[in-house]
Amino acid sequence: MQALFRLASIGVTLAFGALAPVAAAELVGHGGAVRSLSASRDGGLLLSGSFDTSLILWRPAEERPLRRLLGHAGAVHAVALAPETQLALSGGEDGLLLAWSVEEGAPRWRAELGAKVLALAIAPEGGSAAVGTADGRVRVFGLADGTVRAETDLGGARPTALLFAEQGTVLWVGTHEGALWAIDPRDGTGSERLPTSGFAVTELLELADGLLVTGGIDGVLRLRHPADLRLLGELPGHEAPITALALHPDGTRLASGDIKGRVIVWSLPERRPERVLEPHRGPVWDLAFTGPPATLWSAGNDSIVRRWREGDPPPRPAESSPASPPAARRSPIAESEDRGERLFRACVACHTVTADGGNRAGPTLFRLFGRPAGAVPGYPYSEALATSGIVWTEETIEKLFALGPETFTPGSKMPLQRLPDARDRAALIDYLKRVTMPAEVERGTGG
Repeated sequence: MQALFRLASIGVTLAFGALAPVAAAELVGHGGAVRSLSASRDGGLLLSGSFDTSLILWRPAEERPLRRLLGHAGAVHAVALAPETQLALSGGEDGLLLAWSVEEGAPRWRAELGAKVLALAIAPEGGSAAVGTADGRVRVFGLADGTVRAETDLGGARPTALLFAEQGTVLWVGTHEGALWAIDPRDGTGSERLPTSGFAVTELLELADGLLVTGGIDGVLRLRHPADLRLLGELPGHEAPITALALHPDGTRLASGDIKGRVIVWSLPERRPERVLEPHRGPVWDLAFTGPPATLWSAGNDSIVRRWREGDPPPRPAESSPASPPAARRSPIAESEDRGERLFRACVACHTVTADGGNRAGPTLFRLFGRPAGAVPGYPYSEALATSGIVWTEETIEKLFALGPETFTPGSKMPLQRLPDARDRAALIDYLKRVTMPAEVERGTGG
């Protein structure tokens, strides 16, 4: 059944490919990957943040920029528009949280957080905002003046997704270890409600009926009941880490994007894929709906924000294929795929594993075992890693994932997540040995 679903999804994508140039309009203005999008409640404004350190405020109906906002010294990782659209927030690699006057295009207040911003959310009533940083902290700020109202230490876990739910009375936090925390935004008290799964939570969203949706690096959307977080269903279809979620204005459809450039629009009543888009070359970093008419915007690694509107030529619906399953319920992982391969999905955006793969955001891992750290020609290593003296072996890779790069390679720019389960570490190392050292594995000599 799962193999059939995968074939059906590919068929829809290919069928739509010829229409893509007609169907999509583009917002061009950034000089780097567009990492974050936020739409105003009335759909009249769209805000984008980019690796080029800038934000752009757009009039989406007119497909034109309103103004560019400059104030960060590093990549902008997260943006959010307040419900009344008088304020916008942005958080960046530089550890700054900036509150912008939308009308004036200038910062109203700023907070230096001391660690890069990973996630950002504004409460539904617009009076407060939550910010998650790489040092494992979640802070709640007052939007009016930037005062810190509450702070929570996650005990070493990094917050990767934030969501105000239940009319803003609960702040849900997803972590890089796959856990879910519930925090009271009034005083910062909270606890881990769902233990670590080993697969980072990348996205959080609340549906119209109050159910929670989580997206993970394993490519699966999970629907959970907010009271006890019990699993109510899964929406498979992605074969790469999920990087974006957006809810249709009428609450009946959900859009999800992944690191390989696929966007799936889901019918929530039927819990099945409605259409598949491939709007970008490379990761889809964020999604947002505006309207009316309902319009989906996607932010890409190619520096472009693209539009997909209901009036545009549609792709062939997924359900028209006889190979499509009646409902999406199972994991997208093929039965032949082992856990190590599944875990490596979190790394594919930065690393290749084959002889012809080359360097990406991180160096190639081809022939990794036995190689000194910092030895791949042409890759701009951090001084900390290049001078570390580490040689990559089963033992050193195991320590890297057991301790995390902050402890094992302090001062490096490695973004790898920690794997607390020894079985996961062993599975990932076994997979890396097979794919990065094929000749040695074939000869039975190991790494």
